[in-house]
Amino acid sequence: MASKTLKVDLDKINSGIADRSNVFYWQTDRSVDPAEAGHIWADRHRYFTDDELLSRINNEITHGQVAEIDPLDLDAQTNLGNVNSVRVAHLTSGEAVIIRSHPKGIKNGYFHAESVASRCAKEAGLPSYDTFAVHDFEGGDDFAFQVIEKLPGTAIKKWLELHPEDEQKIIEQVGRMMARVHQVDVRGFGPFDNEKAKKSELAGLHQTQGEALRAGLPFNLDVLQKEGLITVDQATGITRLFGDDNPLIQNSKSVLVHNDFADWNLLTDGEAVTGILDWDECVAGDPVMDIACWSTFFDPDRLHGFLEGYWQVAQKPEDFDERFELMRLRYVLSKMTLRIRRYTWEPSDAVKEKIEVGKVHLRESLKYFEL
Repeated sequence: MASKTLKVDLDKINSGIADRSNVFYWQTDRSVDPAEAGHIWADRHRYFTDDELLSRINNEITHGQVAEIDPLDLDAQTNLGNVNSVRVAHLTSGEAVIIRSHPKGIKNGYFHAESVASRCAKEAGLPSYDTFAVHDFEGGDDFAFQVIEKLPGTAIKKWLELHPEDEQKIIEQVGRMMARVHQVDVRGFGPFDNEKAKKSELAGLHQTQGEALRAGLPFNLDVLQKEGLITVDQATGITRLFGDDNPLIQNSKSVLVHNDFADWNLLTDGEAVTGILDWDECVAGDPVMDIACWSTFFDPDRLHGFLEGYWQVAQKPEDFDERFELMRLRYVLSKMTLRIRRYTWEPSDAVKEKIEVGKVHLRESLKYFEL
């Protein structure tokens, strides 16, 4: 996997990458240098031949045998994410499935937790998927993969590019769907324990909401200070906001939080949300976290239509505005850290645009908390 210009120490990376105990958002806080991350994940699609995928998967899958794999399409909605290489395959029965492959040589610490979470969502009547196989990285030239049910529909991101007039209607649908996800109760807080998930247990790694929110916080603050986006005094004030004495984070009830409920992870037929994808960042926590996370992907004015749909299903808490602002601040700190680090290896206009959107959210949050 190493290139002529970069030697990647996979043993060092694997010693910590699957540990989410000090992670708020995995793609932000994973223990990988940005240059190494760029090398590993930017090249993730080139690691597998079709014959290799076919052989490995047919040794693991119990739902049926894979007969063929569709050609790799980097412009397809299946590859809108940044972590796994995603392929469409067909079983001998004709049923279509999705293969999500982690880069060769890299441990995966969430496929089992993701599979249990998606199953719980489906059992609750949500348009989520079943998992037909999970293979863990076993060393050497091996790679982790997951085979899942293929859901119907088009990614909302792709749909709105062709049908921009449907945005308001679809955004309200997204809000209603997220509120239904939050009706699924879980245990603990923060990222789910992948080892327990192997036994079909869905349990957060932390005992309190405060612990989960503070995971990775010093690292995020340090990155933003070095970038000149916050001052030392602002970092101190932010740290105080997430202390256990803040009643806004003294939450005893925990629900399933998707944590990446964005347009590229949801499918639609133009009338309804037909699929919820990519539960890899899901956590246990306060439902307001999910709303705050969703808001950081887009311009702030998009939130109004989303909440119109959300409150059609859920009852608005009296302290929602305060909780939302606190959770939005936490996600902005994390997302800005991710985007800044990513820009070092992917200096694209798309990443730069996300950084500018993040700056708007950050300014609003600092103003709200008078920091």
